[in-house]
Parts: sequence; C-alpha cells; structure tokens
Amino acid sequence: MGIVSEVSVATAPTRRAHQGRTRSIGVIMGLIGLFTLLAFGVGSGMSAQSSLTFNPVNLSGTIPWHVGTLTLSTAWTNIVLALAMIALAVEVNLRLPARGVMVRFGVVAVLFFFSLLLWAARTGGPAPINFVNLTAVLVGSSALAMVLIYGSLSGVMCERAGVVNIAIEGQFIGGAFVGSMIASTTHNFIFAAVVGALVGGLLGLILAFLSLRYLSDQIIVGVVLVTMLGSLSSYLNLQVFTPFPQYNTGNLAPDLPIPLLAKIPLLGPVFFNQTGFFYLMIVLVALVSFGLFRTRWGLRVRAVGEHPKAATTVGIRVIGVRYVNVIVGGAIAGVGGVAFMASQGQFQPGYTSGLGYIALAALIFGRWRPSGAVVASVLFGLSVYLADNLQTYQIPVPTEVLGMFPYVITIAVVSGLIGRVRPPAADGIPYQRD
Repeated sequence: MGIVSEVSVATAPTRRAHQGRTRSIGVIMGLIGLFTLLAFGVGSGMSAQSSLTFNPVNLSGTIPWHVGTLTLSTAWTNIVLALAMIALAVEVNLRLPARGVMVRFGVVAVLFFFSLLLWAARTGGPAPINFVNLTAVLVGSSALAMVLIYGSLSGVMCERAGVVNIAIEGQFIGGAFVGSMIASTTHNFIFAAVVGALVGGLLGLILAFLSLRYLSDQIIVGVVLVTMLGSLSSYLNLQVFTPFPQYNTGNLAPDLPIPLLAKIPLLGPVFFNQTGFFYLMIVLVALVSFGLFRTRWGLRVRAVGEHPKAATTVGIRVIGVRYVNVIVGGAIAGVGGVAFMASQGQFQPGYTSGLGYIALAALIFGRWRPSGAVVASVLFGLSVYLADNLQTYQIPVPTEVLGMFPYVITIAVVSGLIGRVRPPAADGIPYQRD
C-alpha cells in the first residue's frame, strides 16, 4: 500500500505538468482559430470568392484526369475552417487527452495555412491571381517532406540506439554534393544514391567512432561535422563546380508514374507520379517501422537505447549495435541529400537551409517513432514550402518573417512548448564497458 502511495505521489506532479501543457496547447489552438475566424473569415468580405484548381503546372509524365475549378466563398469557407480549429481546441481543453495532442495541433496548423491561402487568393485580395493550385502545393511540399522523412528516419535509427545524430544536416550536404557530381557525369541516379549513401555512412562512422571510441560529446561532434561539410562543400564548389560546370548540371530525377493510379486527380500526382526516391522513402519507412517494433533486432536496438547495461547482461553487444545503427542512419541521410538535389537541381552551397535540424525537430515531434516522424515531416514540409512560396501571393507580411516560420515551429517543438516528450533513456549518454 505504501509503495502504491509513493508512486501516486511521484506521478501526480508529472500528470499535472502534462495537463498544464495540454491546456496551453489548447489555448494556442483556440487563439489560432479565433484569429482565422476574424481575419480570414469575417475579414474577407462576404462577396469575396476563392478558386481551387487541381491540375499542376509543368507536370512531367502522366497527366491526371481533368477536374474543373472549384469556386468557394472565401468568408464562409474560412469561417467553417476556423470553427473546426476552435472545436479541436475545446476538445483538447475539456478532455486533456494523453495522446494525439500534437497531431491535433498539426491539423490546426494545416487548416490555418489553407485559410491563409484562400484569404490571399480571394477576389480583390493581395495576390495577383485569385486561385490556389492545390495539387501544385501538395506536390511541391511533398518533395520537402520526403527529404525531412529521410532525415527523421536517420535520427530514429541513431537515437533509438542511444546516439544523438546532430550531423544530419552535414550528411544532407555531403549526399547532395556527391549526388550532383555522380548524376551529372553518369546520368544515373541509382549510382548517385549509392555514392550518397556511402558518404552519409562514412560521416556516420566518424560520428560513431568519436562518440563511442573516445566518448566525445555527441552534440559537439555533430555540429563540427555539419560545419566542416558546409565549409568543405563551399570550397569544393569554387574549386570544382565553378571551373567545371559539367560536374554540376542540375539534372532532375525523372518521375515514375504508376499506371492508372497516377491519373487520379489530386492524389495521383502527389503519391503515384513521383521519383524513385519518393517510393524508396515509403519502403524505408515501412522497413524501419517493422524492424524496430516487430523484430528481435528492433528489440535489441531499443534495449540498447533504453538501458545499455541491462542489454549487456543478456549478451547484446551495445557498442556494435550503436555502430551499425549510426552508420545505417548516416547512409539514409546521405540518400536524403541526393533526393533533395534530385528534386531541386544544381548544387548550391547552403541550399539545404537547415533541413537537417528541422528533421530532428520532426523526430522529436513524432516521439522517436517512424510513423510520428512522417506526420511531423509532412507538417514541416508544408510549412517550409508555404513560407518559401507565400510571397507569390503577396501576403502583407515581410518575406523574412515568413521564412522564419518553420524555424519558430522547430524551436517550439524542441523546447517542449507544444508538449514534453521522453526520448530513449540512454539517448546521448556515453556508454563505458565495465
């Protein structure tokens, strides 16, 4: 009885803190919904209209079946979206759910972005055009989400084994650089992906060697690797790509449409008319999810990340497991860098723009689970894409402020503003053999 009482007392402050954060999230969601209601709903004017189109421009490959333009009342559509946000906020504040709060927050963020687009593209609005090409928005954001998923999967592989991989950004840079060179010279993205994986794996090996062999601070090692790759890529860009542009032609990976499915309006171009990197990403998500939670290997990895000394007592080689996971995680991030280059074109120094760090935030947002990381990466990919492209709609907000938005979300996630999450218990803690 006494043990039960002690456990109850110990968990009560944690429960109250969790409920307090949940209420804070609900309040933020409600404020976003209220702002949308007043600014984008009532403030749009009852006569304003917005149009949605579903046929992406400059689509290579299979053209989807044509769907006509959908014209909506801007005010009433945004009022309905705002009420949906407010309803989610009320549900969070009343029920104080233990799970799924961040998913609800993500839904509110997506609805807010959509309302903002409708408001900007309304008749008489600030945008020079009065329509939103919804398919183009989803296709563009899916390319960024894909890269973030590669990065977050890399983080899952490393951190589930107890090693923090801050070097994802550097692995992106390395993969993008060598990927551009190999794709430009061989015109084969399979070769580029293989070499990108080798470079990412090599960087993972360096991180693992310094962190596991010499017990170096994993955060510092990761930051050093990112800084080194950023500087090295800038130097090689000047020394190799500038005098020899044939090594950096900016080839884009071809789309591989799936017959019939690619013709489905809206969904077809987003899911079934993508590059091989997109389909590989789906396969990797399935493999990592199944491997971590349905196999003996995954059980060993999670044991190493939670309690390495206990894992040692049952014969698990902790250092060996961590080496393998960090190298494989680095290889996945290296392929992600090649995928980014294959969707953006010619390599430019610094054009990954901190996507590796955003992938880490998506990893935390998704609670170190592949499925959660995918949901978070989609949200972050959409926010990054819109922040980069909202200036097309001439939003009366400075471009610099719009560009800050994805990183503000990143800070909110990492700082625990939208919910404290528990990483693997041994994550980032050096392991010493007895």
